[in-house]
Amino acid sequence: MEDLITLENIDAGYNGVKIIENISLSVKENDFLGIIGPNGGGKSTLIKVILGLIKPYKGKLKIRKGSKFGYLPQFTSADRKFPISVQETVVSGLLSNKRLFRSFAKKDLENAELLMKKLEIFDMRKEPVGELSGGQMQRAFLCRAMVSNPDILVLDEPNSFVDKGTSSDIYKILLELNSKMAILMVSHDTGVISSYVKNIACVNKTLHYHPGSDITSQMLDKYSCPVELIMHGPLPHRVLRTHQNGGKK
Repeated sequence: MEDLITLENIDAGYNGVKIIENISLSVKENDFLGIIGPNGGGKSTLIKVILGLIKPYKGKLKIRKGSKFGYLPQFTSADRKFPISVQETVVSGLLSNKRLFRSFAKKDLENAELLMKKLEIFDMRKEPVGELSGGQMQRAFLCRAMVSNPDILVLDEPNSFVDKGTSSDIYKILLELNSKMAILMVSHDTGVISSYVKNIACVNKTLHYHPGSDITSQMLDKYSCPVELIMHGPLPHRVLRTHQNGGKK
């Protein structure tokens, strides 16, 4: 499969302070990459570099020509203050593809309606988005991220403000979407995402890459990454410990 995203020896941060360093990573078509790590380890910084929101201090970032991103940022309480409807929220995901003062194409609006129906929020499309429940709001913003038919869907803590039942439903939707696009998902919920992702990147200033959804002791030795796999109940759970130095892909 073709590489959609390639990072080579990336250093990045803010105001001259490095948050991540020597990051190398490749993301291929239809990959489903779970990005885990401790708070302050650099997960959000890595995502901002990939999205082009910040420029790296050094290294190379390559995005396949013509690739489109869909982005679902982490929710905050401010999202409930949006003075727009559910439908307007979803359609706003098309703005980056629309020329100034040009109306949306009929096929784009029809696609927005199909997404809202698929994610079961069509009946509330005229309601203010801020009045939805956490799960419904999550679905509205996920529709917005998907409406432009991206090649790469980037999700930052997609189960924020969502109960476990709704979170499970969203992950099932993501599995279906993964047949059409690559997905990069930041999450602290390692126990859940390990049941859905194809590969794992553990970020704690440097990056430790774990190919496949099953982590074995041989892989841990090979990549010098102290992640343990613990099984309990029907879902595999991974517990993150402190990383040693090194460990790029």
